[in-house]
Amino acid sequence: MGCSEISLGDTIGVGTPGSVVAMLEAVMSFVPVEKIAVHFHDTYGQALANILVSLQMGISIVDSSVSGLGGCPYAKGATGNVATEDVVYMLHGLGIETNVDLNKLMEAGDYISKHLGRPLGSKTAAALHKLTT
Repeated sequence: MGCSEISLGDTIGVGTPGSVVAMLEAVMSFVPVEKIAVHFHDTYGQALANILVSLQMGISIVDSSVSGLGGCPYAKGATGNVATEDVVYMLHGLGIETNVDLNKLMEAGDYISKHLGRPLGSKTAAALHKLTT
């Protein structure tokens, strides 16, 4: 069995690109980059920037959640995970193939957000929704 992956999480969303680089450099001195995953919450609006520097350092495993669902019960005021819609939009903008249909993903986010009675957690979905209504 063993350990197949180490996921480094910023579950309260306070990380910045500078702190992410330092963390990844430290961990990558012991763990192969292909065995590292990252998990960022977007409390301070840094999740996409943190993902971008992670990608630039060779990380290819990134957690996200549709419409940014989730949260951290240990940190009062911490927001949910980075929205998958926002990550996919950024990846497509970087020319990275995801095989994810962004429109269908946004439909899923819209559905679950309405079902839960909460606003869209994706900036991409919210912006594109405004353009089409």
